[in-house]
Amino acid sequence: MFIPPPLLLLGAIGISLLLSKLSPLAPLVSSPTNLVGLVLIAGGIGLFLWTTRLFKHHKTTLHPKGKPSSLITAGPYRFTRNPIYVGFLLISLGAAIFFANILALVGPIVFFFFINTFIIPFEEQMLGHTFGEKYHSYRTRTRRWI
Repeated sequence: MFIPPPLLLLGAIGISLLLSKLSPLAPLVSSPTNLVGLVLIAGGIGLFLWTTRLFKHHKTTLHPKGKPSSLITAGPYRFTRNPIYVGFLLISLGAAIFFANILALVGPIVFFFFINTFIIPFEEQMLGHTFGEKYHSYRTRTRRWI
């Protein structure tokens, strides 16, 4: 069963919100410190938008199961092989901090686990088959996350 990464992100935020409401007595940070979460959310959205712009520029697919027509190694891809997922993780973590509850951190942890275990390995295998040595060379010099 394939769950698209944006739905995994929404699920992670939902988990964070639900757990923070179920246990309001487990503070992570106090107000206004929790507003740092909004900065992380904005950074994650910015990283996502930057990356999607690169995909459009290179005329390749954003869909994890789609066949890519171009290997992008510029922009945020110089620092991470998965800038969209880093952006989504920042959004999820930012939401957890904004909810100001230690249990809300379960959402980003669940998101990271699913993306790192099920989505990224599939994508890496597909990129290796599609781009061969070019991808393997890129993979050896660029980290999966950061």
